[in-house]
This record gives sequence, structure tokens and C-alpha cells, in this order.
Amino acid sequence: MIFCRVLGPIDVEIDGVRAELGGPVPRRLLAALAAGAGAPVSLAALAEAVWDTELTAEVTSAIRVVVHRLRSALGPRGRGCLESAPRGYRLALAPEATDHGLFEQRVARGSGQLTGDDPRGAVRTLESALALWRGRPWAELGESLHVSGQRARMVELREIAVEELQAARLARGDTARAVAALSQAVIEAPYRERRWELLALGLYRSGRQGHALAELRRVRGLLVGELGTEPGPALRALERRMLVHDPSLLIVPEPAPPDEPRAADPARRATVPRPLTQLIGRARELSALAAALGTSRLVTVTGPAGVGKTRLAVEHAADRADARLVRLADIRGAEAIGPAIASALGVTRPSGDPLTAVAHVLGDRRRLLVLDNCEHLTDALADVVLPLLARCPGLRILTTSRWASGLDGERVLALAPLPIDGEAGSAVDLLFDRVRAVRAGWAPTARDTAAATAICAALDGLPLAIELAAARARSFGLADIATHVRERFDGLGAPARGSVSPHDSLVAAIAWSVEQLPDAERAFLLRLWPFDGGFPWQAASAVRPAGADGAVFAGLAALVDRSVLTADVSGEPVRYRLLETVRRYCRDIDADRAGTLRAHAAWVRSFVVDQTSLFAGARFSEAVRTLAGELANIHAGIAHDLEHAPAQALRTTGALRYLWAAHAGQVPEGRQLLRRALDACPDAPVADRAAALIGLALACGHMGEPDAALRAADAALALLDDEDPAHDDLLLEAHMRRCNSLADLDAGERLRGAALAFKAACDRRDPPGFLRASALWGIALVHFQDGDMPAVVETLTRAHGIATRCGFTSGEAISDLQLAWYLLADAAGVEPGALRALDLLLRAVDVFERQPNGSDELAALHAGVFALALLGAPDAAARLHSAVAHHAERGGTRPDRYLRFAGPGLEQRMARLLASLPPVRSGPLAWDEMVALFTDAATALSASRAQTQGARAL
Repeated sequence: MIFCRVLGPIDVEIDGVRAELGGPVPRRLLAALAAGAGAPVSLAALAEAVWDTELTAEVTSAIRVVVHRLRSALGPRGRGCLESAPRGYRLALAPEATDHGLFEQRVARGSGQLTGDDPRGAVRTLESALALWRGRPWAELGESLHVSGQRARMVELREIAVEELQAARLARGDTARAVAALSQAVIEAPYRERRWELLALGLYRSGRQGHALAELRRVRGLLVGELGTEPGPALRALERRMLVHDPSLLIVPEPAPPDEPRAADPARRATVPRPLTQLIGRARELSALAAALGTSRLVTVTGPAGVGKTRLAVEHAADRADARLVRLADIRGAEAIGPAIASALGVTRPSGDPLTAVAHVLGDRRRLLVLDNCEHLTDALADVVLPLLARCPGLRILTTSRWASGLDGERVLALAPLPIDGEAGSAVDLLFDRVRAVRAGWAPTARDTAAATAICAALDGLPLAIELAAARARSFGLADIATHVRERFDGLGAPARGSVSPHDSLVAAIAWSVEQLPDAERAFLLRLWPFDGGFPWQAASAVRPAGADGAVFAGLAALVDRSVLTADVSGEPVRYRLLETVRRYCRDIDADRAGTLRAHAAWVRSFVVDQTSLFAGARFSEAVRTLAGELANIHAGIAHDLEHAPAQALRTTGALRYLWAAHAGQVPEGRQLLRRALDACPDAPVADRAAALIGLALACGHMGEPDAALRAADAALALLDDEDPAHDDLLLEAHMRRCNSLADLDAGERLRGAALAFKAACDRRDPPGFLRASALWGIALVHFQDGDMPAVVETLTRAHGIATRCGFTSGEAISDLQLAWYLLADAAGVEPGALRALDLLLRAVDVFERQPNGSDELAALHAGVFALALLGAPDAAARLHSAVAHHAERGGTRPDRYLRFAGPGLEQRMARLLASLPPVRSGPLAWDEMVALFTDAATALSASRAQTQGARAL
């Protein structure tokens, strides 16, 4: 048997005996042949690799002499492997007869074993692969280009093998060894992000979460500082998952040693009874809990009231003969903890200190103590848990609590509510299972499914609340239960007898959490219930009780730690949210409900002022996104002010006039709020009423109501003083709205006069860029009506440039959209004009995707329907038209309003074209699917036309 090694100095074994290859020249030639991987190597390549020279007759003779010597060195068994080939030689060895071929096979097999859930086998295979390496591959060939590519490939494969080996060790639970190896590996190759990912994961699984996050920050600093690049998506996703304590980051340990008690052993008996109902939706959490107890001796399951902490702990303990359950919900003092534990262990009459008796009973035996409902005993636990763990090396302690104990070595597993959507394991799945238990033969209808989703959403996916709701299914339908639980908890039943829940109602469970809070934290919590959909820390700071002590961050952190507040750290900024059930409880017990609502409304007003001040500059898009993220709170604040401070409501709704149009689906809501505020404040300051009227004109225009829009714009102009500089910007906005309304009405000469008046008003002032660009849109329309297309193009190009320079992002897209309609009207089927319009629409849609303006984006997509149809893509045009119509109806807007800008003939032509499109049989597209349909079809069409034109030119 022959085996050739090149992963280090070249070496050949024949039947286990090392062959003497001779000096450096034969060794280099054999290495060059080995690099051929069984393929012939030409004489010229050998000349270059071995002698670094071109092939000559003298070099050819030298090659033949060296080959003869090598064959002699390989002996009778090996000489046949060095074969002659046309114009060269080859080393005829199978891949498994060379260390580099065998290495490749083992790396592939080990990677497959890891993917196929055989980490133990993967470790063995990858360790054997790496053991083949003795040094630099093909070391005899130096920097020869003949082997550089093959060498680089093998080195990269070795780096991958190192990483896959540590991944396999982590997967089999050998965390300590993997972390030690990875700590050195990241030093050896600091830019390989996979190594940092595995190192952080190993540290996290070792209970060193802080160290894991520090390593992720360290690699980020390295990549940004030295390479100027952010970490890749894998590292960023891992950091987000660690920050929210994603339980799937933990693993189930390998099977325990033979002396580990098992519930399946008939000789042993579990002492914690399993509940009779089926556990739904917690498979991943059970695995994470088992993994945590496999590596840590103190584990705490935390989470809000009713989330199922006790049920999870009991379900885990029911599989273990060594587990004992200690219920502490009714224990009120530290002195009672020891006797309760002693009783659970069967020590009924301990003499002296109960904990001493407990420690004596436990000794060094393997035991799991489950201490349930510990939140009210956090301070006392240290004097119980730490001494027991120190004196009993085989003891593990699992506690359930609303918050962590903060003890040294504690591993925290945060339990989240069940997901609302989905099937297996969801909150709806749990509700259906429990309803079937009380209604034999019941099968959910589509109406039941919708009602169940509403129930689970109103109850935050909390298992306790869902089970209590299901108990009412004996007497009520799900639709009736959904109606009641949205506002009142008396729509819920009582826990079944024998339930593991220590509370007799959801209210009692929530009250238990809230009443345990210190006075300052409780007062802070009661100021947060008006926030709908969450809030940033600045909002919490603004509504804190007067005279509150301490930093807002400390207050929020305390409420998060105590599981009455959740923190979404996956985005920027971090958002905090009360579960809906906790919100309603806090609202019901708040003694100063009116004051709390006033504080919330005051923050909304301040927030709106800060963000709308950015509308006239380059940060318009950022402000719209920020405001859109707080729409639920904005609506709540305006609703409060409409009742208690209508003048403030008018000012807020008017300031938000561009948000209503920019955010998809808000136009009808904005119009309604503006009208209510205007009706409530007939004597409000002129500027506030004018701003609201301008907003009303804008909303009516987007909804296809040009007459109402014109009346509102005219009313705003009538209020404003042309000589008052304080009214300048509002006056120009009112002019702009009047022009748009007249364009929608196809008003002819009236529009011409309005557009020229708007332009003249701008020329007399120094308006913001967005108004100057808007004025040019009206002038472009006048040029179009005059039939002067070059002037139209020049004017809208100028408007686009102004919008770009001042940061009026949506203005860039609107300029492109308006020009596209004019080109489509002018082209009337002429391909170059339609193609240019299509390119403009692509650019506009891209801008609208980056800067939210749903109403105008639908208008651009509506124009795209016409362009695609004109250019011979009827199927895509038909599907796009169906999608646009669907989303326009949902958002209450009219995407075809730009048609009238392009003259009366275009509307009829488009109607005829739409009537000729093929029918659409598929369902409505989601927004992203609609945008992708247009961009893909338009891009393909433009590329096809460009290719055709290029071929014609040739």
C-alpha cells in the first residue's frame, strides 16, 4: 500500500515503510506531480515548478533522469504509480492514498455528519482530518505558481475544518474544550467571523453571557477599526438573539451517565406528578431548560404573570425521579422556607436548623429542587440556596419567579408568551385544545379561528389567560368571549381544580406582580398604561410622576427585570411595552387616571412638535418613519385632546398634515381627525386653522375629492395674510394645494392662473426648497397644456434637482412620477417615451420604498400598469393593476388622480387599455410582492428593449 503526504514536507510510505526520496530536486518533482491530483503534469509545468525555468532539451533530459531515480526510490511496489503521459508524467494515486485527498474526504464527511445531527461522529472525523496536517502544504515548492491555487484551497479547507470541529464540539455539549480552542483560533485568524460566532455561542452556553456579548463587541471594533466594515448578518443576528435570551441558543446535553436517574427506569418513580392536560407550544423551552440545568446548578425561569413558569418547571420535573417540588406562593417569611423544603424531602420533624437536616439528607446525591413562585422571597433565597448548593455537590435548584434572584452562578431562562399566529404550538392551538376538552366533537369554523386569534391577542398569548377563556366555552361561543375579553376580565373563567396555577384568576396573578413592586416602581408603572404599541425611554421619562427619584433607565430596567414590562432590544431605539393584560389592570387601579392621560397627551404634543419641525429639511423621511412608529400613541393623544383640549388637537393634527398622506392607510383617518378638530375650534388661531385646512386639502386630494380639496385650500388662503411674513410658508402651501386641486378638476385657465400665482408668490419670498420644487410642478403642467414638452422636461428636471439638494426625497419621486405621466400621454404608444417613463417610475418607486409615501407610490405603480401594457407585458400589467386596486381600496386613496394632470385623452386611453388586459385569477398580492412584481417586470422589459435596440444598431 502506498501513501503520499504533502501536507507538510513530502513523504511517501510503501507498506508502512518510509521511502528515501533523495535530495531536494526529486522531492520537488514528486511534490509537483502530487499537486496534479492524479492528472498529467506537462514537462513545461514541471520545468517551471522544479527549476523555475522554461522547458529546454537539457531540462527535458534532467526531468527524465529524476523520474528514473524516483521510480527506483519507490521500488517495485511503488514505481508503477509514477506513469508516463503524453508530454509529461502523472502520479497515479487514488485520493485516499494521499493525505490531501483523504483530508478533503474527511472534511466533507465530518461536515455532513454535523449537518445530519451526528456531532459525536463529526468530532471524530474532523479531528482525524486535522491530524493529517504536519505543516505547510507542498512546502518543497516554495512560492511556485504551479501549486499556489491548490495550496490556498487546502489552507482554506483546513480553516473550515477547524471551525466545523468546534461547532461539532458545541453541538455535542463539549463547550469548555470548544471555547478553549476558539479563543486561540480567533487570534490566529481574527477576520474569520465564523470563529467569533462560535466563540460567543460557546461562552453563552457556558453561562458567560456578558463575556459572550463582550466578544461580539470586540470583533465589531476590530472589523470597523481595521477594515471599515460592520460584522456580517450571522454575528448581528446572534447578538440580537443573545440580548433577548433566545432559548434556542441553548442545546440539550448529551445523554447523562448511567448513574443519572431516569423517569423511564421502572425501578425508579417520579415524585412530581405531571398535569393531566397536554403541554402545548413549549417543546423548545423544555429543551432549553434541560440544557441550562445540564450546565448550571441554579436556574431561574422568569416571565410575566400567567406565562406558564410553574407549568414548565413541573413538566420538566415530572420526567425526573430525583426532583422535588416546593411551592412557596403561600410562604410569607424567610423562616418558613427551610421547613417547606424539608417537608418536600420527607424530613417531617427536623431537629435544630431545618436546612442542616436537609443538607444531611441530600448529601452528595443527585437531586433537583424546584422552588416555585419565589418573587416575594428574593432577598431571603440567598441564605437558603447558596448554603445548600455549597454543601450538596449533587444538588441542582430550579426556581420560578417574576424576576431573577441575582445570585452568583444563576442562569436565567426568560419565558415569553405563546405566539399568536401559526398552528402547532401557538396560543390559538392551546385555546382550541382546551375548548375541545369542554365541548366534545367541536371543530373550529373560519369565524371561530378569527375569534380565537382576537382572544389570544387580547390576552397577550398568556397560557393562563387562554385556559381561563377556554373555560367559558361551555356557555359561550368564541365570538362572544372575544367581545368580552377585549375590555373586561370577567369574561374569563376560573382555573380548573388541580391546576398548577397558584392564582384563582388572571387579575389575581397580575395583582400579585404589581403589588410586589416598591412604591416608586409601582407609581412609575401606573404612568405607562396609556401607551399603546410601546414607547421609547424618552416617552417614559416625560410621563414619570412629579418628584420621582432615580434615573429613568434604572426604573425601566427594574420593571423589565420584574416581568411587568417587556423590552424589544432588536431595533433602535429600544421599545418598551406593557402586556395588554397588564395595561388594562393598571388602568383599572390607577387612582389618577385623568392625570396619567394628561401626561401622555402632553408627551404626544411635544413629540409631534419635535418631529414635524424636520418636515421642511433633509430629515423628512426620518421624521415620517419615527412618527409612523408612534401612530397608536398619536391617535390616543389626539383623542384625549379632542375631548379635553380641542385647540391642542387642532394644532397637532395640522402639524401632521404630511404624515397622513405619506403613511399608507392613514389618509381617511387623517381627514376625519382634521375635520373633527376644525369643527371643535372655529375660533382657533389663524395659523393653526390654516395648517389644518391645508392638511384637509391634501387628504381630500389623495382620496380623489378635488372639490372638497379646493374648498379647503381656498379657505386657508382666505385666512392667511399675504403681507405677514409669519404666514409665508403656509400661504405657499395653500397655493400649492389649490394648484393640485384645480389640476385634479382639469380646470384649464383657472389652473394656469393658480400656477402662475403660486410661482409669483414663491419668487417674492425665499421659500423652503420643497415649496420651490412644488411650484415648478404647476408650471410644468401649464407647459404641458401648451404642448411644450421640452419645457415640461426642463421644468421637472429642475424641480427634481431642487428636491435633491434640499433633501425633499419624496419630491424627487413626485417629479419623476409627474414627468412619467406626461411622457406616457405624449407617447400614446410610442415606445421610446414609454420606456423612459418606465425608467422614471422605477426610480420613483425605489424612492418611495425608502421614504414612506404609500399614496403616491400607488400612483406610481398605477402609471406602471399603463407603461407595462403599452410595452407588451399585459399579464404583468393585469396582475399589477389588480394589486394596486386592492391596496388603494384598503388605504382609501385614488392612485389614478395623476391621470387628469396629463390631459383628458389619457384617461380614456388607459380605460380602454385596462379593459383589454387578461383576467387575473390569483389572490391579492402583499405590498412587497406588488412592488417586486413591478420592479422585476419593468427591469426585464427595459433590459430586453435595450438588447433589441443594440442588436438593431449592429
